[in-house]
Amino acid sequence: MTNIADIIVRIFLYLILLIGIWLFIGRYLVSFIRQKNKGYRFSSKAKDSFDSRFTSHIRHLIKITTGRSGRDSVFYFLFLSVCLFSVSFAVTAGLFGVSIFFILMSSLIGLLPYIYLRFRLKSLQLAGSYEAENLLGELTSNYKISDYSMAYAIDRTVETVKGSPLSKKALFILSVKIKDYRSRQELQSAVDFFVSMFGTQWATLLGMSIFESISGGTNVSVSLDNILRDLKEIKSSIEKDKRANYEAFTMVKFVIPVVYILSVFVCIKYFGFTLGKFFYYQFSTALGIKFFITIAVLSIVSFWSMYILSRPKFDF
Repeated sequence: MTNIADIIVRIFLYLILLIGIWLFIGRYLVSFIRQKNKGYRFSSKAKDSFDSRFTSHIRHLIKITTGRSGRDSVFYFLFLSVCLFSVSFAVTAGLFGVSIFFILMSSLIGLLPYIYLRFRLKSLQLAGSYEAENLLGELTSNYKISDYSMAYAIDRTVETVKGSPLSKKALFILSVKIKDYRSRQELQSAVDFFVSMFGTQWATLLGMSIFESISGGTNVSVSLDNILRDLKEIKSSIEKDKRANYEAFTMVKFVIPVVYILSVFVCIKYFGFTLGKFFYYQFSTALGIKFFITIAVLSIVSFWSMYILSRPKFDF
């Protein structure tokens, strides 16, 4: 138990040291970055188009999941990732020395912001996919009432759609963008962003109908009716799959903690361990820490995977 207390004290001191360093230099670093970023924004119009695929991907994820679209958002994301890696690596290296295992674990911790964004995106798309019937019903009705004006139908649907927060948000963003588009490419970009907020086949078909209606004035009422009809036909089968998967997820989320508790019981009952000896080997040795971290990481991955799989997307 003394070794466990020593580890906790050392981790606490490491964290205090890192927090102190951040409090001392953090505001100067942020101020410096903002000044550079301000100069970057106004130095040249041509630089607005310079954005690597990685930066565009991260900015896209942040905008969908958090609603933030400022240039600083990518910097803060990368800064947080680097800080998480550095802190975890410094702590593990100070406590157990440098090893490939702890480098990999620190890298995984550094990737947590990106993993969170991807998980958040999947969760939003999953929830948004079940708004399909409500969204299509409202949009189709407003489209026909408005004498087949898609722009007006979108504005009207933003006001009238109920119980569909992601659809309302996606339509509002689309409405703002289609009012200011200057070319087919900009319109296509706006529609693509709308589709990416759902990530489903029905959203892709809906996006194609919206694009054709706005860009060419095509009457797409038949297309909207067909999408809505197909969604209603698959509704019962998807609900059945959702119930079956949810039951499996409920079983797994209780099984994993029970298995770990049983491992403690087995060690004490059949291998001559005491409770203190078990926790000593688990948390006071490098091998025990590696084993525990591996269990924790695999358990989290299992929970996240089962959560996503327990509720299939409402899609074709």
